[in-house]
Amino acid sequence: MSDRQTKTRNGAIDFWKFIFSILVVQFHSSNLTKIKTTPFVGAAIAVEFFFLVSGYLMAASISRYKEDEILVGRDSRNFMLHKIKGLCPEIFIAWGIGFVVQHIAKKNVTPAALIKDLMTGVWDMFFLRESGLEGFKANPAAWYISAMLLAMLVLVPLFLKNRDVFVNVWAPVLAIAALGYLSKNVGDLRGPTDWLGFCYKGWLRAVGELCMGVICWGICQKIKDLRLSKLAEALLTMLELCCYFGVIAWSYAHKGSQMDFVMLLLFAAGVVVTFSGKSLLSSFFNKPMIYFLGKISFPVYLSHNYWSHALVRMYPGQNYANLYPKYVLAVLCTTAVIYLTASGLRKIAPGFFALCRTTLLDES
Repeated sequence: MSDRQTKTRNGAIDFWKFIFSILVVQFHSSNLTKIKTTPFVGAAIAVEFFFLVSGYLMAASISRYKEDEILVGRDSRNFMLHKIKGLCPEIFIAWGIGFVVQHIAKKNVTPAALIKDLMTGVWDMFFLRESGLEGFKANPAAWYISAMLLAMLVLVPLFLKNRDVFVNVWAPVLAIAALGYLSKNVGDLRGPTDWLGFCYKGWLRAVGELCMGVICWGICQKIKDLRLSKLAEALLTMLELCCYFGVIAWSYAHKGSQMDFVMLLLFAAGVVVTFSGKSLLSSFFNKPMIYFLGKISFPVYLSHNYWSHALVRMYPGQNYANLYPKYVLAVLCTTAVIYLTASGLRKIAPGFFALCRTTLLDES
């Protein structure tokens, strides 16, 4: 691990990203049983952590722009393209695996049905699922990526237009409006593919929670400037651990309810402390192994949901105890395939695109 990587990665965030990606995997194991009751049956709440972190990192990235050099349209486009580039090629590898796995599980799929699924799956491949465009969903868990990108498509131009107004006015207003609407009309933060009449629940959830992540960034900047005593750092460390372990403990046996919004608030407090670097545990997590866990959290998230649906069809009649070991093994193998394949493609990509450029473009 180079010095530059060590400075730019937050080991504590990497650690919790991995833990919460594992919780999401455990949550979707409920698809293996008809009663939908398993340990950590409420662990879908873990996705809120990822939205908050994404909102924080969005704010941190945009804060580095020089305000007098910003062109809102151009910089919004470049921001989104950079964000999408960071998700590739993992998202497409996982899409391909999910497409194959689900059609093997369906059995006796006709060529016409296969072609139809391939063609309608284009919306999923271009991150448009949460827009309302319907099609085959090769990787059900990828709703989060679509919701995040489509929400950023709205938020990033507002942020670039006036950073101060967005952080201090728009982010709080949009967070309160989005989350207040969900609390009043739905009552929880689950069901991202529920249609609300004007958008999917997952998109509105993304808007509110990305804005909360921006608020966390603003608060964190104030904390970073403070010189704290060891007692204050110890108290922040206790707060950090209580927030994360409190959410984990609650998710063990509780499904979605109004308590989701309380758990989101606990996550927000934990994210502020973790990013501030004021926790006594901050330096403990800055290790190469933890950085690696952070890197594979995305492949872990992309590797599981289609298996939880497919294994029930592949092994009809088997119960949760029989299917769960197969599920874990499938997730482990798929994670390795996604991570290694993506790493290999990233190594050959510069040469490949350079060859395409020289072959297809006349630059003489």
